[in-house]
Amino acid sequence: MSGYGGGPPPGWQDPYGGSQGWSGDPYGGDPYGGAYGPGGAPGYGYGPPGVPTRPASNASTIAALVCNIAGVVLCCGILSIPGAITSAIAMSRVETDPDSARKLTIWSWVLFGLSVFIGIILMIVYIAVIVMSEDYSSTTTY
Repeated sequence: MSGYGGGPPPGWQDPYGGSQGWSGDPYGGDPYGGAYGPGGAPGYGYGPPGVPTRPASNASTIAALVCNIAGVVLCCGILSIPGAITSAIAMSRVETDPDSARKLTIWSWVLFGLSVFIGIILMIVYIAVIVMSEDYSSTTTY
């Protein structure tokens, strides 16, 4: 028997006397007792092997969470707050919904990057305001 569906090979005889099995089965030919309804199972055996999957990892999600929390604490990273929230949600979804967790982690990194970019721009503006506001018009007589 091949294990991939179909009936028994030609000339096969039921070792249990023919009252059960492939022919004469009251459940429509299903050797598993009619679990699949009339017509039997779509195929027997395990089928071809699937694509191997790697276990879900949340290392990038943890790194995004730590960076966003550091962005909130160390500078005025207002966008790091939603980044930390999306990282926390992604950590909870790593095992149950890896695609959603991956997308949330990407959004968390984007929010962290935007927060850093805005922080740099604000720092440049702050320095420019300080330099421009210095009073160079002091008159000293020699």
